[in-house]
Amino acid sequence: MEVRISSMRLLVFVPIILFTSQLWAQDSLVYKEAYTIRYENDLFARRDQYYSQGIFLQYDHLDINLKWLNKFFFKVPDIQRSLQTGVTQKVYTPSSITSDTLLLGDRPYAATYGYTAKFSARSKSKNYILSWSLNTGWIGKPAFGKETQTAIHRWTNNEKPLGWEHQINTGLSINLSFGYTKMWFTNTKWLRIEGTSFTTFGTLTNETRALGILKLGYISNQKQYFIYYNPEARLVVYDGTLQGAIFVKPSEVRVATSQISRLISEQEFGFKIVHNHFSCSAYGHFQSKLFKNAANHAWGGIGFSYYF
Repeated sequence: MEVRISSMRLLVFVPIILFTSQLWAQDSLVYKEAYTIRYENDLFARRDQYYSQGIFLQYDHLDINLKWLNKFFFKVPDIQRSLQTGVTQKVYTPSSITSDTLLLGDRPYAATYGYTAKFSARSKSKNYILSWSLNTGWIGKPAFGKETQTAIHRWTNNEKPLGWEHQINTGLSINLSFGYTKMWFTNTKWLRIEGTSFTTFGTLTNETRALGILKLGYISNQKQYFIYYNPEARLVVYDGTLQGAIFVKPSEVRVATSQISRLISEQEFGFKIVHNHFSCSAYGHFQSKLFKNAANHAWGGIGFSYYF
């Protein structure tokens, strides 16, 4: 059956809504559209440093077929097209937020804000996905990191962050990503295994990632209850949140190129529940050190979705 959405709905929601860091292949659901909100914070791991928080808003259409839009998807056999679009704000801080002086050798204050559109072409018969995405946005003051973190700390009665005048210089973020995902055990209701690799290049991020996802639980097209484990390896060429955007005057607070860790390992553990039109998820994320003299880091996240 051909599924269509109006151009007006697409034009309304595409400009205002995440490209989630959870790059899962969407299991087949009876529902075709979803709205998601997700929040991450290292306070869930009883820390307040490095990657401090992230706010994600997302719209998904899981089986889209619009003639004017179809040309943006890779061609695969027995295709199912999925469009994911949204906005993301991420906030980064040094290991201490109580000093208003420049902390050389530490992670600099930085914030990013970006809009992403991701086009995924799934071969239902071959169980793989070819995808690409475009992210545009800002790093620096236009991302309102200082304002967001200060407000949240005020609402939660935590100490006011100091030192945001030393954040990474403002720069334009334009990044392209290309990915491949392979899925196994898609006909079972209790197990899923996925492997994904993707490469990103642009003015803010240049890296290659390889990750896997193991899901255990009950997984059907209408109800899902599962736990998951997501290991990841990341080869970093350039990290703009540490070094500043390319083509921008170098920030005095940037981490020197020689100090950057080139191979990063990450792990995530969590659960997800999909029941009727709603879903919720919670997870913990662990990351190895990003630069010399840094510490390992961890944070947690929660997410909620509405399907229709």
